[in-house]
Amino acid sequence: MARRLKETMAHCAVYEGEVMQDKAREKVPVERLHEEAHAVMKEEGGSFEVNLLKRVLNWFKNDFFTWTNNPPCKYCSSTSTRNVGMATPSGDELRWGGTRVELYACETCNKFTRFPRYNSPEKLLETRTGRCGEWANTFTLIARSLGYDARYVLDWTDHVWTEVWVEDTPGEGRWVHTDCCEAAYDAPLMYEKGWGKKLSYVFAFSHVEVTDVIRRYSRNPAN
Repeated sequence: MARRLKETMAHCAVYEGEVMQDKAREKVPVERLHEEAHAVMKEEGGSFEVNLLKRVLNWFKNDFFTWTNNPPCKYCSSTSTRNVGMATPSGDELRWGGTRVELYACETCNKFTRFPRYNSPEKLLETRTGRCGEWANTFTLIARSLGYDARYVLDWTDHVWTEVWVEDTPGEGRWVHTDCCEAAYDAPLMYEKGWGKKLSYVFAFSHVEVTDVIRRYSRNPAN
């Protein structure tokens, strides 16, 4: 556990780089999302930063990133592919943190498609696909690029999401749960109550600290 905590915290330093944040911000339709946030404020009230964050969540899920279980065939575009194990990462895949590469066989043309599980948010800004790890990794960077304090959250039962510091009212800030896979905002008990998960350990990571946040997400931790 200690090794994984240390490695995850070290990874979060990537979100702090100015060049990386600039690359992320270039992908975001900032002007449009600002206009939408201001429009919601006029109708419903609330702070600008909260309304903007909700717009960013919706944009990320519906317009920017895609979920991949079985990738389509690289050669014939068929969606009839099946996992046949793991492949040895290439040098280029390793360059972008793709230490795990899933291999899929096409049932139409019988060729194989590689699905690297990239850990570099810079690369993920290009591929824009994956599962919860890729989603939360990229969203945390985008939140930081827009000026939010953001933390990468790891649930030991195999899920990840993001916490963002917001001020619901001036001078009163708190860490708020956001799950870009669901476009969920401030729904910390959704995993335990909605998904039926039995949470054990949940940690929030910045580049300088690791925080135990299980009590925010569980009323009855497994351990």
